[in-house]
Amino acid sequence: MTGACSSTEQQISKAVKDLKTHTSLPICVGFGIRTPEQAASIAKSADGVVVGSALVKQIETASCPDQAIKNVQSLCYELAKSVKQAR
Repeated sequence: MTGACSSTEQQISKAVKDLKTHTSLPICVGFGIRTPEQAASIAKSADGVVVGSALVKQIETASCPDQAIKNVQSLCYELAKSVKQAR
């Protein structure tokens, strides 16, 4: 599941639960996730959290390639930390 729409935690959790009744494959979710808080919320029910646009935004807004790398690393660290804490 991926996209830029905004869904509630309950809607996403229900969708993941429904999907898991039909497959043993891991379920990954990406609904415009931009913050560590959003990633943690998704991680409570999904097997994986998809973050793409937020990382691209970090690259686009950086003043130079080195800053882009630092921004992406920082966001990845914060996202991963939040997901681990949510589980």
